[in-house]
Amino acid sequence: MIDMKKLFSFNSELNKVTGVQKVLLDIHHAVKDTYNAKIVGTIPYGQVNKNHGITQSEYIQFKNPFIFYNSIVIVHERKFLLMFWLMNHLLFQRIKLVYVHHNLFNDHRLLSVMPKTVVSISERTTRNLIEFFRVPPQNIHKIYNCVKEKHPSQRTYHINDKITLVYPARINQVKRQDEVYKQLKGKIDKRIQILFAGEGPNYQALKSLVKEDEQFKCLGFVNDIIGLLQQSDYMMLFSSKEGLPITLIEAAMCYTPIVCNDVGGNCEIARNGQNAFVANDWEELIRTVNRLPTLDATTYMYMANRSREIYEQNFTFEKFKNNYLNLLNHLT
Repeated sequence: MIDMKKLFSFNSELNKVTGVQKVLLDIHHAVKDTYNAKIVGTIPYGQVNKNHGITQSEYIQFKNPFIFYNSIVIVHERKFLLMFWLMNHLLFQRIKLVYVHHNLFNDHRLLSVMPKTVVSISERTTRNLIEFFRVPPQNIHKIYNCVKEKHPSQRTYHINDKITLVYPARINQVKRQDEVYKQLKGKIDKRIQILFAGEGPNYQALKSLVKEDEQFKCLGFVNDIIGLLQQSDYMMLFSSKEGLPITLIEAAMCYTPIVCNDVGGNCEIARNGQNAFVANDWEELIRTVNRLPTLDATTYMYMANRSREIYEQNFTFEKFKNNYLNLLNHLT
């Protein structure tokens, strides 16, 4: 390994709190004791979302391309790959580029100049890289996202007049909270309550849509999502597309059974019949949600404990850290 080599994690949307930024921060914390690691964004430090906990000393606002000379740069947005390719080929910056492929894409292939080191976060993102972007398989390194251990209490089964499903995600078109509400309204058991946790461009519209409906509630941004997951009976996600959702890993860490659909890497975390109920259309989702009040204690506790086992087997911070350090230490 090169002694304390410079390493930069680059993202232009550090004003937001999404899974991409969470992964960026996890990588930063995994490597900062081994590398001279900094976080680079395009916005002033004052605009960086405070929930990230990024200190001013570890943040650099991108103004000078020459700061990257002879360094490792981890890029989390495909749209900047061409820029870094030009830095290397026109400005001779000797950057060792690592691109993290967070989702499934089917556009701008010619502008997506893939480097020799690409991280895929799931089986489906790997297929997307090979089949659409034509990345050679030997250039792809699958590393699962992670969640740092928060030592949650083991879940206990309780009989309750109300069953809560927390839907933690950015409120936008891809996560489909508005469509979930429209499809499920008036069709689910009165004992069910769905909690939408998060902010985003569609938040006000969703809040207006839900209004005073007692079975659905908009919580806004929730700082302690782990606490909310532990208080809820199930975690729910029904997006139109995904990469490998951090919220599903958080649910698994918290012994929380899951209700979701089979998109992206969901089913690498949420395994149907084990720790999850997987539904693939609206009618199946309605039937699945309506089954929940009748679930017996033995089945529920099996699913809860299986969630935790899947987390411990695949998605711990220690496994994540070792995988990234092994990758970075062998860059040539």
